[in-house]
This record gives sequence, C-alpha cells and structure tokens, in this order.
Amino acid sequence: MQPLALVFLSLYLVTVTSVPIKLPKESYEVLSAVLESNMKNESLPWYVAQNFSSPGETKTTSPKDYPYPSYAGNSEPSIPFPSPISTFPPALQGSPYSSYYYRQPPSLAAGHFQPVLLAHTSTSPPPQPAEPPRPVQPNPSKPNKAPVPGIPNKKDGPPPASPRLLFPLSSPPVPLPAEECLTADGEVGECLSAHDCGQTNGQMSGLCHQGMDHSAYPRVCCTYTSECGYSTSKTVSYFRSPAWPQLVTNHSDCSLEVDINPGVCQVRLDFLDFHLGGMTEGSCSPSNQMVINSTIKHAYFPTNTLCGNLSPTAAELVDYLRTDLPHLYLHLEDLPADRKVPKLPNPPTPSISLNVKVTNHPSKWNIRVTQIQCDGAPLQAPGGCAQYYNSFSGTMTSLNYHDNQYMTNMDMAACVRLDQRACAIAYTIDSMSVGASKGNKLGYGLTCGDYISFSGEKTGMCGTALAREVVLPVRGVQGVTMHSDSVFSKSEAGFKMQYRYIRDCQGLQYFRYPQPK
Repeated sequence: MQPLALVFLSLYLVTVTSVPIKLPKESYEVLSAVLESNMKNESLPWYVAQNFSSPGETKTTSPKDYPYPSYAGNSEPSIPFPSPISTFPPALQGSPYSSYYYRQPPSLAAGHFQPVLLAHTSTSPPPQPAEPPRPVQPNPSKPNKAPVPGIPNKKDGPPPASPRLLFPLSSPPVPLPAEECLTADGEVGECLSAHDCGQTNGQMSGLCHQGMDHSAYPRVCCTYTSECGYSTSKTVSYFRSPAWPQLVTNHSDCSLEVDINPGVCQVRLDFLDFHLGGMTEGSCSPSNQMVINSTIKHAYFPTNTLCGNLSPTAAELVDYLRTDLPHLYLHLEDLPADRKVPKLPNPPTPSISLNVKVTNHPSKWNIRVTQIQCDGAPLQAPGGCAQYYNSFSGTMTSLNYHDNQYMTNMDMAACVRLDQRACAIAYTIDSMSVGASKGNKLGYGLTCGDYISFSGEKTGMCGTALAREVVLPVRGVQGVTMHSDSVFSKSEAGFKMQYRYIRDCQGLQYFRYPQPK
C-alpha cells in the first residue's frame, strides 16, 4: 500500500499547492491501473489523466465524444489524450505559467474532479513576443506628405470618370440588316455593332440614326480607311495617302486591291482630295500617276491613268456627300452586245487595283471607292457612262479642269439622271475652252477636232464660251460627251457648266444651232 499512498499524497499536494512533484516510474503504472478500474464504474473527466503517462511515452489518441463519453457493455474504453492548446486565461498571459496546459472546466457534477494545472515538461524556451511592426518610412520624393501604408509609391487611383454606357456594345443575337449611314464629317459608312466594327478594322464615327436606332442594340456608323498595301471588299472604303492630309513627296508603289463582291457591276471613284504631278502635253508622267488595272477581262475604263489636280487646289468647304464631285465610273461587266462571250474555266477572283507612284512631287489623295450593285441602285449609271450625276441639278466639270487642261485621246460621257416630269434641260456654260475655233467663237460639226456633244443632238460644239445657256428638249438619257484627239494645245482647258431640269416648257425658247449658208 505504500506506492498507492504516495500517489494519493502527490495528487493532494498538486491540487492544493500546485507544486509539481516528479513521481517514480512505478508510481505511473499504479496510477494508470487505478484510473482504469475507476472508469469501469463511473465516467471521469478525460482531461484528468491527459498527462499521466510514463516519461518517454507519446500517446496520440484523439477523443471522439467530448467531454463525457458513454460506454455500453463491459468493454474497456481507451483513455484519450488530446493535444495541448495555446489559449491561456488573461491572468496567466505573460506569466511564468503561460507554458502550462489549460482547459476550461466542465460543470461540477457528482463524481467529477475539478481541473488541475499540470506542469509542462518541455525544455524548449517560452515563445518570444511578436516583433512590433516597423514604422512606415516617408516617401522622399513627396516632401511634407503623410506616409501611405502598403507598397511604396503605389496607390489605387480613383475610379474612371467616364459615364456608364447606356447601351450594350456586344453584337445583337439576331443579325440586323445592312444599312448605309452618314457621319458628321460627310463620310459614308455602314451600320454595325461596336464589336463588329472593331473586328473588321473599322472606325466608329458616331451612332447610326443619330442614336435613335430601331433595335435594343444600337449600332455605330463604321467607316473603313485603306492605305498602301491594303485589300478591301467593303461596299464603301477610303483610299488615302500615307499620313493624309499631309503631303508625301516620294512613294515608289502605293496600291489598293478592291475585291469585287457578288452582284457588283460598277465601281465609282470619287476624288475628294486628289493632287499628283501634272500632265505633260496631255499625258501623265509614268513617275507621277495612278494606274487602274483589273483581273476582269471585259471591264471598261474610260481612262486607266490619272494624274494632276482632280479636286480644287484652294482650301474650301466641300460637301463630300454631293454626287457632282469629280468622279469616274469603272464598268466591270461590259460585255459586247453583238456577240456571245464564252465563260472561261477557273477565272481569277474579280478585283481592281489602284496603283499610285510619286516621285519628287508633293502629293496626296483621298479617294472614295464605292461598289455598286446592278439592282437599280441610286448610283448605278447607264452603260458606258464615265460620270453619272443622279441629282436633277448640279455642276459638271471635265477631268483636270483645275489644271486648265485635259488629256488627249479621250472619250468621256457624263450622264445625268432622267427626270420623268421634265420637258427640257438647261446647260449654263460657266467656262469652256475645248478645241480650236476661228475668232474665239463657238464652232460646230466637222470644224471641231476636240468637241462636246449633248445627248440627243446630232452635232457637236467646240471653241470658247463664257456664261452661255443652252436649253434643249428632253429626249431620253441626258448628258454631255467630250472627245479629244491626239493633238495637244495649251489653250484647251476643258469645261465647267451648271445643269437643271425644267418642268414647265410653255413659251420656252430652245437653243438653235447655226444653219449652213
């Protein structure tokens, strides 16, 4: 009984005085046996025996049912040994007893022991208090500024000030019909979603229909600009010189390839801003010109070389949406009417190319390239027309009129849209110098080498005229055709005239040609 008495004496001293006493090894064995016999009869708190293990033993059994396991039958339960915790009462924080194990006691029911503090036998030094945070150093690049915690010289900026979009930028779930749109700068574009415009390398130029679109997915007016080396299949595109509107002095090869879409029979070139080297005796210089080519065998071009100033040289406000600007039509499927043309196998992809060459001359160009469907489109010109004016009134000029000359060996027909309600058309010649005539007067018929002729008339007109009005009855398609021979003359400058339809012909005097004597 001596070992058992020594065990109970140790428990009493530990409980009363909290003085740890080291027991001999045989005392641990006796104590374990006593605890096991007691747990067969009643439930004891498992934490009483948590440190009652032999020195050198490590028990890792984890409790499953805390804090009072119930046992059925006569089977002997195993004694759980929970892991220590590091939470201490406030009174023990920072004290020498902070290395003790501590757990909150359960309610003092019958047969329960009160909690005890058992000494921690670890020889490791007590944990050191955490190092206080270092003070933030002020930013030397910003004197008199309070330091900002976090990454040096980094600070979240304010949220973006741009307003929230009132419409989605994604594409609509259902494709919307293709529509033409006009920008505030007088450019022609295509109504697309902002997403589709960006994916097709277009430029957003405002909203379609001034933002009052008929869809929940408003579209933008998308314009397309092409530069040297580009290839495009867009209905309307703008072929511009590098860094337009700045001048370029030298460029060996600047070309644009236009892939023709299905159903397109004509291509219209509007010379919005065209300034190249001038002509020499009615012909373009090979080092300063634009050459037009096509892979279509039966394409008809009124001229395949252009140069000089096709647009006004002086800076003036021009409405680029007018259809009476200097322009040229290219007819792609101009098949002969007197014979059948067989279709060739494996034909090349239909396209046209514009090739510009500049040598030691300040030049620039901005050409609107429009593909026209053969379905009665407003810009579709009658066959063989080099120019087409689809307004009932406007201004007609010959090519290179701003250079006071025109090309030799040229036949160009300028057609005017027919007004079904008109009975007459009036041409007011502002300035004309075509061919040579005696006495600086108008000449007619066979006396003219270079001449102009009005549609529906049997003779031509040449010479010089200023502020001369010619009123003619309407007979079919209206317009003016200009012809030039191979002889160049410095006095040949071309023509500029106004035209208008007349719907009330009562008492109207028509133009009379001179009668031969």
